[in-house]
Amino acid sequence: MIDRRFPASQSLLLRYHKVLAVPGLAVDLALADLEPCSHGEGATTFALPGSAAREVIVCDESSRMCTGTYKALDACVTVALLRRAGVQRVVASSGGNLSAALATYAGRAGLEAFLFQPRRTLYKQRGDHFGPGVRLIAVDLPEPEVKRIARAFAERFGLAHVPDVRWRLAASAVRAMFVLESAAELGRVDCLAQTVCAGFGPAGIYQCFAALRGHGLLRRSEVPRFLGFQQEANAPIVRAWQAGEPALTREHVRPEPDRYLEPGLYNTDPAREYARLAALLREVGGEMLALSDDDLARHQAPLLARMRAAGFEFSRLPGTDEVVEKTGLLTGVGVLKAIDEGRLTAGERALLMLTGGVRELAGAAPPSPALTIDASRSEAEWLDELGRTFGLATCARARA
Repeated sequence: MIDRRFPASQSLLLRYHKVLAVPGLAVDLALADLEPCSHGEGATTFALPGSAAREVIVCDESSRMCTGTYKALDACVTVALLRRAGVQRVVASSGGNLSAALATYAGRAGLEAFLFQPRRTLYKQRGDHFGPGVRLIAVDLPEPEVKRIARAFAERFGLAHVPDVRWRLAASAVRAMFVLESAAELGRVDCLAQTVCAGFGPAGIYQCFAALRGHGLLRRSEVPRFLGFQQEANAPIVRAWQAGEPALTREHVRPEPDRYLEPGLYNTDPAREYARLAALLREVGGEMLALSDDDLARHQAPLLARMRAAGFEFSRLPGTDEVVEKTGLLTGVGVLKAIDEGRLTAGERALLMLTGGVRELAGAAPPSPALTIDASRSEAEWLDELGRTFGLATCARARA
């Protein structure tokens, strides 16, 4: 299932496109669909120095990704499917990274994209990712309302709301293939570590493992257990998992936005995604841990030093030492915490999924939203304003 014409450092989607044809992954995409939309969705690996009896391999899914995070995979799959279907206008919401990726990929494909994201995460975006045809709408409201108004906007004006959950899961199937190819070269991987927001990424990886096992292409012994992390201030998946619950309920949702270590990890109620991820993890084994301010204070400096020794530098906010995109940083902090707590034992090999960390902002202006939505008006009033701003007419279905 490896197309060796394409190195993994260029594009995981092009190298592993054949896996998308495996029954159970629910996406019908061929190389001819993907190649025109590919702008760099690569990954590499390197060893994290100083891991003593435990080997930590960093899977860098940032520095070779077009927009600096693994969301480039989601954007490439989404735009390839939209182009093939002849869809020209789309709507999406995200904490910021998916918006940046969709802006770049949709813009280069000539699509018009209406992207809703929290105003508080605009500071870490590059304005040049948001080109002609991309309409950025900042939202100064709680996370559920960002998503709700994006969906209401799509419905009101008859636009496609993307990406479909199945597309996001399929985009991470190629990450699963990279994990397996890396394990074939490095030796057995015992644990796969990633910080999660909604959990689409690891769910997509483990769904691919399950599909390959179902077709006799992978043994259970080759599937690593999962070690997942969320920031303590927004950790509904961790609470539900540690309580042994099969479903995530309101009692697990207790966000504290003012304490977020990474504001882009903003999904407060991933109930549907949790059910999928929990079912997969019960089969393969794993843990979910919350990361606190104290964990960051204890492990950040040693992690940064070890990453630097390996030749990797996290991008900083201009004029400061603050890391721009902290999701990958938190995964590294979580791995060091897990080692301290004995969750990774001597002789084990862990794969640290560095899903973000490289995005150079020096010399780049932040994006300017076409409109900023806040609590000063009702949702209906804002939808009217959006229609006027972008010259859109209410679709017949919404009028009915």
